[in-house]
Amino acid sequence: MSAQDKMIHVANRLGLSSLKDMQGSTRMVYDSITTAALTHTFFKGASQRAFPLTNVGANGNQFQVDEALLVEKIAFFVPSAADGIAYGGLNGVGVKFDLVIGNKTVIKDATVEFGGEQAFWNDGTVGSSVLDLEGVGILIPPQVEYYVVAKGYNTFSREAFSTRLGCYLFGTGALLNFNTTI
Repeated sequence: MSAQDKMIHVANRLGLSSLKDMQGSTRMVYDSITTAALTHTFFKGASQRAFPLTNVGANGNQFQVDEALLVEKIAFFVPSAADGIAYGGLNGVGVKFDLVIGNKTVIKDATVEFGGEQAFWNDGTVGSSVLDLEGVGILIPPQVEYYVVAKGYNTFSREAFSTRLGCYLFGTGALLNFNTTI
């Protein structure tokens, strides 16, 4: 089943029959928090942060009517400057996270580490700390809040620690398509 087929199947089960008529796209949303903390909640309150800390707009942590994202990859990075412009990979930093859509936790206690033993994929470069859900994908439907709760830990000592973090959600998207000129 292709990503588009999965989006249409899930949308139909949710009663979103018009999603199949929308513009297909590749989509990526990200959010970063430059204040070191033990726990970060990404995408909640993101509309209050400015670019380049996030690319989430005024709608905050939900997509507009007839927009959606089938999450195929989740990645984390460390903003190395307070302005969020400079960033690096998770060298020495592990992340344990949950993905919540609506009131349901759809990924629980997953981990991502640079060069770590996560169950999916990491290409071994400093900038790459990616959980690859390709072939599975998780749909974030329109007008449903989503967020990621993440905790950093030291990959050497296995102890939790306070760190800055950023999170990407990447995959196949649907964008509003009026099928007319405006």
